[in-house]
Amino acid sequence: MVHTEQRPHWRIDDVLDRTDLAALLDEVTPAVGGSAGFGRKWHCPIADHEDHHASVTMFRNRHGHERWRCWSGDHRGDAIDLVVAVRHCYRIDAIDWLATRAGMVPGRPLPAIPVRRTQSLTVAVEPSPVIEHYVRLCESVLSGPQGRGAREWLRARGLTDDTIQANRIGADPGRILLRRERGLPYGSDAAAVLPALDPSGRVVYVQARYLDPDVTGRKYDNPSAALAPHPRLAYPAPNGERGEVLLVCEGLPDALIASQMGFRAVALLGAQTPDQSVASRLANFASEHGLAIAIAADSDPAGHRLTATLTELLRQRNVDAVSVTPPEGLDLNAWALVDPSWHDWIDRAIHPTPTVEIADELEIDCIDL
Repeated sequence: MVHTEQRPHWRIDDVLDRTDLAALLDEVTPAVGGSAGFGRKWHCPIADHEDHHASVTMFRNRHGHERWRCWSGDHRGDAIDLVVAVRHCYRIDAIDWLATRAGMVPGRPLPAIPVRRTQSLTVAVEPSPVIEHYVRLCESVLSGPQGRGAREWLRARGLTDDTIQANRIGADPGRILLRRERGLPYGSDAAAVLPALDPSGRVVYVQARYLDPDVTGRKYDNPSAALAPHPRLAYPAPNGERGEVLLVCEGLPDALIASQMGFRAVALLGAQTPDQSVASRLANFASEHGLAIAIAADSDPAGHRLTATLTELLRQRNVDAVSVTPPEGLDLNAWALVDPSWHDWIDRAIHPTPTVEIADELEIDCIDL
């Protein structure tokens, strides 16, 4: 009788969870850039592809799995595909090779999942002491007589005291009443002060929203780049999670009202079109927190362009974003003010009812009638 060795059967997720894709890429192909996986680039591992400019990057898909892609040759895959490409073996052999590399032994408990040395695609911005002092001062002004106009403006926007306090919103009475250091918002007139928080809740930027733009000639005033680099994205303090979705909003007022309703929200700051960096940071943040992405831009031509551009950039990262457009002529904040059920519309757009369920409900209604 001939005895053959039985091949162990490994779950692919168990193997991939114990494989650091960045470290594996470092082993099989030259890299450029920093030491962390995300933001680092590698030359294409495909032997017949002469990749002179290091076109391979890493990302996580919506399921949190690490993947690589060569943007000049369009080669892509996970760690298993990488091993197949460089070792020229069958997929089942690549799985066995990775399992052995990860210390997985048949009949023994699985080794612990290692901590990844990759890092989030978040702009590394250190909080400015000058910005922090300005925000703290404006917080105190908001509760006093000089903050009355800002308080009324914030309440007219539908923002509650809890949201205002959690996001450290304040009031700037203007430069005549409030002295300031060079580089801070100029203070042409009274303004509501909207801090921009990073994902850890630190104040890294601030926007002064003038209460009367007709007087100042513009809505917003920002600090100088030398004092605080523009972060492009701001993350309002979370107020619970609704629907496991990251709602991308056009501006801080929209993101604040979304966060207040329980959505995990992020604000796109400024009118500039989102780029590769913004899309990568959004995709990575959503992946790290297990969130789908929905885009709720203004219902105007600029908002439509923003949605189209960001949707395509996210698609390139294997993220399918849902578009949620407010009624014509409204932004998300204005929509929330005129329609108390606005969040239900967003929930339905993010989680549409399957066609079969709709048909079943219609059939039941017909029978009842």
